Amino acid sequence: MRRMVFGVVLGTAMMLAGCGKTQETQVAPLKKVEAPAAGLPMAAVAKGTGAPQDGVHAGAMGASAGVPDDDVHKAARPGMAGMGDVGALPGHGMVVGDPSQADDGSPPLRLAGLGSRAELDKVSKEVEGDEARKRFQQAFRLTFAIDKGQRDIDKARETYEDLLKAQPKLAAAHRGLAYVALSRGFDIDGAVAAYRKALEIKPDYAEVHYALAFLFSGSDLDKGRGHLKRALELGMTDEQGLKKVYNVQ
Repeated sequence: MRRMVFGVVLGTAMMLAGCGKTQETQVAPLKKVEAPAAGLPMAAVAKGTGAPQDGVHAGAMGASAGVPDDDVHKAARPGMAGMGDVGALPGHGMVVGDPSQADDGSPPLRLAGLGSRAELDKVSKEVEGDEARKRFQQAFRLTFAIDKGQRDIDKARETYEDLLKAQPKLAAAHRGLAYVALSRGFDIDGAVAAYRKALEIKPDYAEVHYALAFLFSGSDLDKGRGHLKRALELGMTDEQGLKKVYNVQ
């Protein structure tokens, strides 16, 4: 009897000892991941739309959809390197590594592209009256200034809305409000609505077409593709690599 008990105890001890051993687990080899296209919203990747991965706009982009920081637009950041911060979106006010690409205004804008001096000079001609033009130009600079610390989105919004009371057909003011919407919590719905108002007034607004293409790159490639093609036809530079996302030559 004692031998039987001893045998059972010994067998149990051996089983427990075997269970205590740690089995080696094989680790799957690391896979190489292609670098994402610069400035695309993180939302595009999260939704699996095929768009690789910020202020207005990265921008995108972050907050409500995820950005404006284009950063509409971070970029945006993206651009979208933090979609909650539109100010970092390439293409919306940010000069990357070359201070000579900023103008001498106050606050300074980059020379070309979205939210640039080139855009400001073009759309300023559409503002009626010298005083109104000066106010619009200042609001535009407060929206897209290179130095985010010099931006004042709330003041810019007040100016745009005030100008639209007297000049409701001022497409550039609606465009400015769109970027403001992205900057204030990344309100994509508000931004899209404002961009569309701008296009109703000015169908050939290249920067607006490109901004919409950027926003739709994370949710609706069919809608965005048409805007991208139109923006390119109107002479926009594909500064955020959207042609690759939309497979447009």
